[in-house]
Amino acid sequence: MKKNVINKKTMKGGLSIVLIAAVAAIFAACSNDIVLRDTAELQTDNPKAIGFTSYSEKITRGNTDVNTNLEYYHNTFQVYGTKKSTVDNAVQYVFGQSPNSANPTVGVLCTYQVAPDAVLGDWKYDNPRFWDKQANYKFVAFAPDNAPLKYKYNTADGTGQVGDANNEFVTSADYTLTGTNLQTTASTAEKVKGFTGNGGADLDIMISATNAQNGSTHNDEVNLVFSHILSKLNVTFAKAAALEASTVTVTSVEITGLKEKGSYSQNTYHLASTTSGWTAKTVTPSTYKLAYSGSQILNASTGSAFYFIESLVMPQTIADDQVTLVAKYKIESGTYSENYTYELDLYDIATLQKFFDGYNYTLNFTIAPDVIKFDATVTPWTDQLAVNKTIE
Repeated sequence: MKKNVINKKTMKGGLSIVLIAAVAAIFAACSNDIVLRDTAELQTDNPKAIGFTSYSEKITRGNTDVNTNLEYYHNTFQVYGTKKSTVDNAVQYVFGQSPNSANPTVGVLCTYQVAPDAVLGDWKYDNPRFWDKQANYKFVAFAPDNAPLKYKYNTADGTGQVGDANNEFVTSADYTLTGTNLQTTASTAEKVKGFTGNGGADLDIMISATNAQNGSTHNDEVNLVFSHILSKLNVTFAKAAALEASTVTVTSVEITGLKEKGSYSQNTYHLASTTSGWTAKTVTPSTYKLAYSGSQILNASTGSAFYFIESLVMPQTIADDQVTLVAKYKIESGTYSENYTYELDLYDIATLQKFFDGYNYTLNFTIAPDVIKFDATVTPWTDQLAVNKTIE
């Protein structure tokens, strides 16, 4: 993973900002590769069921404690798969249905099993499928099952198989974020897990690249690498050494002005030109915001920063004066207490002018005000013209 770190100082409110935009080749920032493995093949000519297990690379490369299994984040996915016979070139829809069927965009649901299934392993689906040694396969999937996605076949000039040029994942309807914040109780680490879509929460939507396999010489693992297709934004606060003897309490962080609604078309996405697959849409009126409200005392300057915002963001390009961050905090020095309000136009941070598919953005604030100091001098007397008087 390549990590770009941009340091920027601002004098507003005595805050220093460190902006981190982490980028990975396949999983930009939230590098979370998910592998679907088929079960080990027996040395026999008996047909073998196509089964799946999974793992994922940690979503934050620097955090070795993040669970590496897909089921840590989502316990379902939908898979599509076609096979083409090497005997007569016939195409069959092994996972999902034909483009000409009543429900061509519906894949096959795979569900995680706490106790592995005897035939299919960790991920179970109905009606096991078996490898055909005289056929070539292609697989693709999205996670989780409740994502607002469907797989669209290119019926105009395609062959009707998974992976045809111009096949794509698209949203089944416009998707609208609600502003879920995983840091409603501020903590010193990214929580990552929790964007499930359940109970009105926002959903971490993922899609995989197409994977081709030969039914006779297929790999032990059917490697489906999933990518996040939304953006994610983290905001942290820490205090500087100059405030070591003072108590700093953050009471509110609020970001307004982001667009929360959009539609997705995979064929529009282009990494090299950073062209998003999403088309963000304006909602009027909108009450959408990313927000923290509470009372969190910051650690000593040598301690960890606190996360106050960890939210999904609709990929979009923002304009000047469109998106505003407002933070409120209190500094207590002995018996004296003072409230502060800090405001930032996110457009002023070049890396935040565009939120791109799969990127994880972190904005680190350090509260570092200048202490009010006094110096005292005395202006000299202003001499007047002396008056001379003789006393007789």
